[in-house]
Amino acid sequence: MKKFAGLMKKEWVLYQAWLFSGIFIGIMLTMVVPYLIRHFSDQFVMDNQMPFFFSILVLMLGGFFSILQFLVSIRNDLRTKEIWLHSTSSIAQLVGVKIVFSLIGYAIFNFIFVSIAIYNIKDEMIGNFAQMFLLLLFLVGMIVIFQLMMFVTLLLFFAFNLQMKHFIGNFSVVITMVTFFISMNSWLKFTESKLYDNIFHHIGISLKGLEQFFPKSPTMNLSLSTMYLVEEVATIIFVAILFITATKWLEKVVLR
Repeated sequence: MKKFAGLMKKEWVLYQAWLFSGIFIGIMLTMVVPYLIRHFSDQFVMDNQMPFFFSILVLMLGGFFSILQFLVSIRNDLRTKEIWLHSTSSIAQLVGVKIVFSLIGYAIFNFIFVSIAIYNIKDEMIGNFAQMFLLLLFLVGMIVIFQLMMFVTLLLFFAFNLQMKHFIGNFSVVITMVTFFISMNSWLKFTESKLYDNIFHHIGISLKGLEQFFPKSPTMNLSLSTMYLVEEVATIIFVAILFITATKWLEKVVLR
């Protein structure tokens, strides 16, 4: 536990500026920029919706910003890979700490700006504070889980890029990007196929009953479908396998 705390402290010292700068830029975009637009453009037709749309823009940019911070963190360590080679922690632990740190920062970022987004459309929603807060936690949780899967996937392709770079040099970036988009496209097609349904869509639990705990809106409502236990368990196992594969591959590249 002390080792984990020490590694987290190191990440905080090195990359806390990313979190604070991201929050600062986000606040400027969600609050200051809409104010300036309203102030200097009296005929702006989206006056009421403008802060909300800027909040959504900030959330989208925040996802890319978090990924960039995670990759830069790994890249900086690999430039002085002796730190990893002489560390008492395994590469899986070192990378795992980076993922946890980036996810915590990303969760804080999303908690702030999803709150702002909900506040900007509060007049269009029917619900009490508890329902609003539950919606906030639900949205932040879903976003962070998706980002975790993205981190693990990118870690795998990062190791792939380093491996290819050993053989073909800087052209490996092109190969990696093409392979990434082909893989993602193939995976999306697989998840929409009948084969995927036949394999993973079993032991379904309807989530419709949870909708009553969330606020309602005439223009937008949260629609929950069915959660399949087989699919969820398979996803957890698949992400774990991807993480193990990526860290083992990365370890092989670092030790080369």
